[in-house]
Amino acid sequence: MIAFKEFQLANGLQVIVHEDSSVQIAVLNILYDVGSRDERPDKTGFAHLFEHLMFGGSVNIPNYDEPLQRVGGENNAFTSTDITNYYLTVPAANIETGFWLESDRMLSLSFDPQVLEVQRKVVVEEFKQRYLNQPYGDVWLKLRALAYKKHPYQWATIGKEISHIEEATMDDVRSFFSEHYVPNKAILVVAGNVTLEQVKQLSEKWFGPIPSVKITPRSLPLEPKQVAKRTETVKAKVPADALYMSWHMPGRFHEDYYAIDLLSDILSRGNQVDCIMP
Repeated sequence: MIAFKEFQLANGLQVIVHEDSSVQIAVLNILYDVGSRDERPDKTGFAHLFEHLMFGGSVNIPNYDEPLQRVGGENNAFTSTDITNYYLTVPAANIETGFWLESDRMLSLSFDPQVLEVQRKVVVEEFKQRYLNQPYGDVWLKLRALAYKKHPYQWATIGKEISHIEEATMDDVRSFFSEHYVPNKAILVVAGNVTLEQVKQLSEKWFGPIPSVKITPRSLPLEPKQVAKRTETVKAKVPADALYMSWHMPGRFHEDYYAIDLLSDILSRGNQVDCIMP
């Protein structure tokens, strides 16, 4: 069991702290409550695009990686249907650098048109390389659209269509950022050789001045109960025939979630079996 303490800033930022004096490092993780499910059907792939844009420079820091590397740190990020997550590791003595970097890009990105163009090309190339230009690459794009008819899980985090990223405007980017990258839609986790009082002081110093925004309650379309089998046959130039099957399963807070998640792991060993949450 991992012991932790938590508190909340006046602007709504939730902070969780795990103290571990036996190590010489500290980690800082910030989770934003935004994923591909929060995108418009005609503007998909934005949550993943922002994962890239967040490393393109902020209002006061033109290069995110450089100051972090100078203090012996490393970082990464990932996007899912439900969340976008950023994390970094530094020597514990340099944890304030992490607070500085993450608070500045929460405060505001640089919104440099050149950065948008560079990251747009990176994401478009990723779309082509991982999903369009390799055998079976587009399977998950087709399978999601088959499994869901109403819910935004019907598109992958990379996006529904490559054109949505190709045609993204700076206004689109600003709007998405101002709605989702705010303190009252984020959870900050700090762990390692730190103390609760130290994290409180640094959180107030670096994140406290960032204003919160009024949050519009999330209202996702409910997926109708599936009462019949759906199938799609695709012919393509691939090495061999393949069969992909998926089933809907309870959401993460359902009492049966963990049992079915374990069952999916057992069934998946050696074969491609996937359970998709409703």
